[in-house]
Amino acid sequence: MRRDGPLASLLVTAGLLAGATLVGSALRAAGLQEATVVVTYVLAVIGVALATPGGPWCLVASALAVLAFNFFFAAPTLSLAALDPAMPGTFAVMFVVALVAGHLAARLRLQARAAEAARERTQALLDLSRRLQDCTTGPDVVAAMAATAREALGCSLAWYPAAGGGRALGAPTLFSADGSSVVEEGSVALRALANGIPAGAGTPAFGSAFGFYRPVGPAAHAHGVAGVVPAAGLSAEERGLWGSVCGLAALALDRVEALEQREEEAVRARDQKTRADLLRSISHDLRTPLTSIAGTADVLLEAGDALDGATRGRLLAAIRDDARWLRGTVENLLTVTRLEEGGVSPLADVELVDDLIEEALRHAATDPAHPVSFEPPAEPLLVRADPSLVVQALVNLINNAVAHTPAGCAVTVSAARSGPSVGLCVADDGPGIPDSEKDRIFEAFHSGSGGLPDGTRSVGLGLSVCRAVARAHGGGICVRDRKPHGSVFVLSLPAEEVPDV
Repeated sequence: MRRDGPLASLLVTAGLLAGATLVGSALRAAGLQEATVVVTYVLAVIGVALATPGGPWCLVASALAVLAFNFFFAAPTLSLAALDPAMPGTFAVMFVVALVAGHLAARLRLQARAAEAARERTQALLDLSRRLQDCTTGPDVVAAMAATAREALGCSLAWYPAAGGGRALGAPTLFSADGSSVVEEGSVALRALANGIPAGAGTPAFGSAFGFYRPVGPAAHAHGVAGVVPAAGLSAEERGLWGSVCGLAALALDRVEALEQREEEAVRARDQKTRADLLRSISHDLRTPLTSIAGTADVLLEAGDALDGATRGRLLAAIRDDARWLRGTVENLLTVTRLEEGGVSPLADVELVDDLIEEALRHAATDPAHPVSFEPPAEPLLVRADPSLVVQALVNLINNAVAHTPAGCAVTVSAARSGPSVGLCVADDGPGIPDSEKDRIFEAFHSGSGGLPDGTRSVGLGLSVCRAVARAHGGGICVRDRKPHGSVFVLSLPAEEVPDV
């Protein structure tokens, strides 16, 4: 039985009037005047107005109150006849007073309900606004709309994203409020998108539809269509609330798009800066060895016969060293570019750590002023890695330690197991790295705040290659201070278990 249905209203009316009759009988037994009884019936009519939909029930309650007063309290009692000539006037006044009081009470109740509904709608919009402030992606905004539809309207959300430049709709995303299936009405949503106005239940367009659909955003740039289902019982105020929800969501989606565009512009600007740094480094750092190679070759071609063997040997060694440096720079540049852009995938296999380190030591730069030693681990260690890439990374770490420390500093290579990974460590006893530089040294083309101790050239790609190799293997690289002085670079790679023999 509905709370505001006819049967419920009839029972409420009869109960209140019966109660007023009992209270009036008690008041008459106490010796109070008839006016007190009349007030009791007026209060009963006001109660009917507050507890029922009002309108005709106020009229019915007023008429029944007059009849009950006449039957139970006007002489002769228990009869509808009235002996007092003034009674008809009293009945008329009682009827009018009860009717007016009832209508006023019903109006106040409706105003109170409207005020409460407006407060709930305002609160729903405030809650949605708070949710949208934390949204950073389009799906987050749609999820916030679904929560508002569920909490404020008790409906499910059907979201149809715009496609084809805003002229079509993509596959819908359905958010069920009660776990039941949601009806897909793509044709109704498409009509709302095409016309830029609501469509569906309660509108001239597809008025028999199951849901109520509104475009989110202006017609020229709609983000999609948001529908609430079922919408048959929605009032005009609730449909207006959904329009406000779609308006707030459109602003949030505009903000998300603006943030994404700014991020894309920042990425493009960073890429342009990287290319500019590359060109600047290439033009500045590669010019010197190329000039040296060309100049030395000219000397050998023009005056080679006049030079003694030792001089020719030094000139040829200089050409060889510059060529090797150029080749290493190009290899590092190609490696870091391919790894970071996904053009190269590591050919990972199970490798013995000792073999990788010994291979790297054979290819690393040799310098009598910087002795390099290897401390083998106490037990065999295996890693899953691409040997060529790992060797290149270790060579870069060793060469980096040799190039950035003063003469007389030693370099030590070691390895140790730490949980699911193996750390390949390259340590030196040089002056160390300032804390302000530790986060930047792995960036491409960053070679530190100061020059190298011996003036050696550096494009700043070695550590960037090491970071790219580590990430490609699912590992990482870090640098920490060595006690009492120096630095330790740790290249972490996924460990493999040593099989039982």
